[in-house]
Amino acid sequence: MLAKRIIPCLDVKNGRTVKGVNFVGLTDVGDPVELGARYAQEGADELVFLDISASLEGRNTFAQLVGRIADRLNIPFTVGGGISTLEDASRLLDAGADKITVNSAAVHNPKLISEIATRYGSQSATTTSSTATSSTTTSSTTAAVSAAAAALSEEPQEKSDALNTTASNKTNFFIFSF
Repeated sequence: MLAKRIIPCLDVKNGRTVKGVNFVGLTDVGDPVELGARYAQEGADELVFLDISASLEGRNTFAQLVGRIADRLNIPFTVGGGISTLEDASRLLDAGADKITVNSAAVHNPKLISEIATRYGSQSATTTSSTATSSTTTSSTTAAVSAAAAALSEEPQEKSDALNTTASNKTNFFIFSF
């Protein structure tokens, strides 16, 4: 039987945790530092922080905020948003993230996952995909995940097949660790 894990994901915009549907109608729900600490205290197994506007705004994720959150946690901490280079990943890992997750850049540069894994170990590199599926979107996401899996695994087809099995005609959210 698979173990169940609680992994909250904090969507962060402008330094504040937000909640919405498909990133629309966002409502401020609190300070990510305090919310992250509370989740850790209440038994979460891991915390994911996604700077949901970093890529869209063409900026990097706030490393200082990542450091403040990491200082309050005693659980694994994954950070994503605005990571498009090895230097971006390095900055966040140096700030206190245990893992980084790449979204948009994984589609444009699947080798980035391999570069991060080579420098920091495969446990530090993940990819996420938040997509409204269509045949084109699903194909490009599958291609990015397959390329990342090929860079880090002996069995990329198995991971690609898992993605294809999960795809449907609604919004999907995937987190892959290789």
